[in-house]
Amino acid sequence: MLSVSFGLLFFRAAQRHEMAAIRDKAHLTAELLNQGAQGATVINGGDTRITIISATGATLSDSHAGADLSVIRSDRAEFIQAVNYGSGEAIRASATFGADTFYYAIKLDNGNVLRLSRTLYSLGEVFTSSLPMLAVAAIAILILAYFIAGRLTRLIIKPLTQVDFENSVADEILYEEIFPYVKKIEHQKNEIADQLAALRNRAETIDAIIANMREGIIMLDEKGLVLAVNKSVSDIFGRTQDAVGQSAGHIYRDPEFMQAVKQCLDGAFSEINFSRNGKFYNAFLSPANSGAIIFILDTTEQHKADRQRKEFTANVSHELKTPLTTISALSEMMANGMAKAEDFSGFSQKISDHTKRLMNIIDDIIRLSEFDESKVEKNFTDFDIYELAETVITSFRDNAKFVSVELTGQRLQINANAHLLDELIFNLLDNGIKYNKNGGTVTIDIREENGKCRISVADTGIGIAAEHQGRVFERFYRVDASRSKKTGGTGLGLSIVKHIAEHHGGTVILESEAGVGTTIVCYV
Repeated sequence: MLSVSFGLLFFRAAQRHEMAAIRDKAHLTAELLNQGAQGATVINGGDTRITIISATGATLSDSHAGADLSVIRSDRAEFIQAVNYGSGEAIRASATFGADTFYYAIKLDNGNVLRLSRTLYSLGEVFTSSLPMLAVAAIAILILAYFIAGRLTRLIIKPLTQVDFENSVADEILYEEIFPYVKKIEHQKNEIADQLAALRNRAETIDAIIANMREGIIMLDEKGLVLAVNKSVSDIFGRTQDAVGQSAGHIYRDPEFMQAVKQCLDGAFSEINFSRNGKFYNAFLSPANSGAIIFILDTTEQHKADRQRKEFTANVSHELKTPLTTISALSEMMANGMAKAEDFSGFSQKISDHTKRLMNIIDDIIRLSEFDESKVEKNFTDFDIYELAETVITSFRDNAKFVSVELTGQRLQINANAHLLDELIFNLLDNGIKYNKNGGTVTIDIREENGKCRISVADTGIGIAAEHQGRVFERFYRVDASRSKKTGGTGLGLSIVKHIAEHHGGTVILESEAGVGTTIVCYV
C-alpha cells in the first residue's frame, strides 16, 4: 500500500515535470522562430516532437521522421486554443505512438502554429522503476517504526507496570491523562475484593451452619448425584464418606426413598417417614434449580411425645374411670336401698376415699398442665430449705408408723419457690414411705454442692428394676400398679418432681436396685 501510494505521487510529479519542460521548450522555440531562425536548426528536440502547422491546419514540417505531413490538424484542441488564445495544450492517446501524449501549441507571429509533443511516462513505468526503491524504503521504515514503537510502548507502559494496586497508587509515576482510569480500576478492584470476601464469608457461614445442623442435609444435582452432605447425614446412615459423586441410593438404599428422589428431580415436592437404629425421621425432598435438596428431621422425640400423650390419655381415662365407677356403684346401691343400714358408714368412707383420690389425680394433672404451658410462676424467695424439710417430715409422722425418717445435712439458705420445693420433698418422702418395708428407713439429706442445693431422698424399700428406671418419671407409669392403688398413688408424683427441678434450672438423678432401695437426688 505504501509503495502504491508513493508510486502514484511520483507518477503525478513526473508528469507535471515533463509538461513544464515541454512548455519551456515551446516558448524558447517560438521566440527563435519569430526572430527568423530555421526550425531545423533552432533546437534539438530530442525525444520531443516539433511540428509546424499552418493557419489552415496543414502540416508544414515535423521533426518525427515517420510523420504523415498530409494530415490536417485543424481539429486538434491545442491548435484551436493556440489560434484563438495564443497557446493551448491537451493530453490524448496518440495514434502515432499508441500512448498518452502531451501537446503544447503556440501561435507564431507569421500566423503559423508551433506544436511540441512528448509521450508521457505511464503509471506502470513509473511504478516499476520506483518499486525497488519504495520497497527498500518501506522495509527500512517498518524496521525503524518497529523499534521506535517498541521503545515508545515500553516507555509509555512503564509507569503502569510500577503501579502497586495492592497498596495504593503512586500519583507521581502516572500520566495525568490516565490517572483517573487507574484510580477507577483500583476502586473496582477493591469493590470486587470486598464482594469476594463477603461471598467467601457468607459461604463459610452457610457451610458452618449446615455442617453443625442437627438435621441432615443432602444436595443432589439434576442427575440425582450427591453434591454435598453434612455430618448429621453420616450420623443417621453411617456411610457417607465417599457419597459425593454417587447416586442418592448410595446413602440410603430404600425403594420408597429412591422413588421420592425421582419424583423430586421431576419437580414434585415429596415427604417420607422412615426409622433407623430405633429412631424416627421425616425426609422432606424439595426441587431446586439444578437438582434437589433433601432435609432430614429427627422426629424421635415427637414420636415419643405422641406415644406418651396417647398413654397419658389412656391412663387418665383408666385412673378416673376406676374411682368413678366405684363411687357410682356405691351411690346407686345406697340410693336404691340395696345397702343395709350398717353398711352406709363403710360405703360412705369408700366414696370419700375414692373422691379424695379423684381430687388428687385432678390436682396433679392440673399441676402438670401448668408446667407444660409454662404457667407456673417463679415466686422465688429466700428461705431455709433444711427447715422446710423438717416441716414436711413433721406432717408425715402419722403416715410413717412402720418407717423411720431421718434428716441429715446442713441448714442452707436458698432462693427458690418454697411451695414447689415443699411439694417436691413431700412427693419424694411419700414415695419413700409407701414403697418401703416395715422397719425400713427414709433419709433426707440437704447440702450445698457445686453452687446448687442438693436434695437427696434415699429409702431402703422395694427398689426399682433396671428395665423400669428409664420410665419412672413418665406420667402414670407405675412399677408396681397393684401396690400403688393400695397406697392411693396417682403415678404422677415423680413426673411432678422432675418438672419442679427443671423449673428451678436443676436436674433429677435416680439410683436404685431392686430389693435394696432407691435414692433420688435433685439439684435446684
